[in-house]
Amino acid sequence: MSRIIKRIVKGKIYYYLEESIKKGTVWVKESVYLGKDLPDNVKLTEIYKKFEDKLKQKGTSGITPPFTEFITRNLAIKLEKAVNDKLLFLSSLSPKQRIDFIRRERITFVTDSNAIEGSTLDYWLTERVLSDQKRIELLQKRGATITNMDREEQEALNLNKCLDIYEKLLKNKRELNEEMILQLHCILLSKIEGYEQYCGIWRPVNVRIHSSDHVFPHHQEVPMLMKELIEWHYKNKNLIHPVELAAKFHTKFTTVHPFADGNGRMARLLMNYILQANKLPFANIPLRKRSKYMRTQAAGNSNNHKLFVIFLAQEIIKQNQKLKSK
Repeated sequence: MSRIIKRIVKGKIYYYLEESIKKGTVWVKESVYLGKDLPDNVKLTEIYKKFEDKLKQKGTSGITPPFTEFITRNLAIKLEKAVNDKLLFLSSLSPKQRIDFIRRERITFVTDSNAIEGSTLDYWLTERVLSDQKRIELLQKRGATITNMDREEQEALNLNKCLDIYEKLLKNKRELNEEMILQLHCILLSKIEGYEQYCGIWRPVNVRIHSSDHVFPHHQEVPMLMKELIEWHYKNKNLIHPVELAAKFHTKFTTVHPFADGNGRMARLLMNYILQANKLPFANIPLRKRSKYMRTQAAGNSNNHKLFVIFLAQEIIKQNQKLKSK
């Protein structure tokens, strides 16, 4: 793991970026001088990228950026393998098979992400609703009333539409920002009775979760807290391992709870945006892991990010190992 090291020589302080690498059977330290003062994040990113390239040319794997706390070298190597496993699996599919796999991956995400929030739609019901999405949206645009359309079905349609926009944003390499977050949230709560007035805006009300004692920030603090979170992501996006970055962003986001509704689904969506923007595989939080997932979020409310970072890393590894047997 890359680390910033402070050395004192004849009473003077010098900073270095250091990484341990294996040469044969011996571990040695490679380092690069940073200066007498710590560089800012922009300069540190530039230095780290050159240092990383140099180490990779020497065949070093499992390199992690200097602000990474919880992704160890072994975990980083396993995550690199997960990326390769996914790429190899997708390359083995025909174009039709690949489209079908991505479709099923999306349906699973929509099903589980909504189910974590209480939806009763299973995979097959979600698939049925999404297969009819274009016809339903056309009728809704014409002002037609869709009979037998309940909230859970509308939520499935909305999250799927969010993923359509998400893919366009990802393709265009859009930086994660306030406009994007509010745009996706507006789609997420579209046509949800009782919540349309809150779609696409930071919450103008205070909120609480009945099953939690955690006190969320006052609604007047939300715009500034979200500005700080987005800036935190921008400043650290190249200095924290992407899985840790995505996990921490997710937990920090839910701790702010910036919306009147849809916070969990938005957190999981944005988590994946960060992962995929960094060439990591799309990750699903399975419904069967809900209890464990919720415990990691409760810990995050107390600023303990390690549990969710490790949880997410392990899920990415497991989900892509399974592809080998398909």
